[in-house]
Amino acid sequence: MESVELRNKLIEQFNHVIQDDSKLAILDGIFDSITSTAADTLVSEAHYKRVEERRERWLSGETQGLSWTEVKRQLEAKYGF
Repeated sequence: MESVELRNKLIEQFNHVIQDDSKLAILDGIFDSITSTAADTLVSEAHYKRVEERRERWLSGETQGLSWTEVKRQLEAKYGF
């Protein structure tokens, strides 16, 4: 689909959506997420990097994960849930 066709299609859809308050609130949330910058996030870039490093070690077989049952058991033992 060409840009002009897509633009016209979206304009038509927006005109329909903005007449419904509940859909308007959802659309506002979508626009907020599109326009937010990386600085707006609560998760730091260092944390993303740490997660990626751990994932790479797991994929390479360097480390092993735990089953959900084992994770729950450890949490119960540590925090008494």
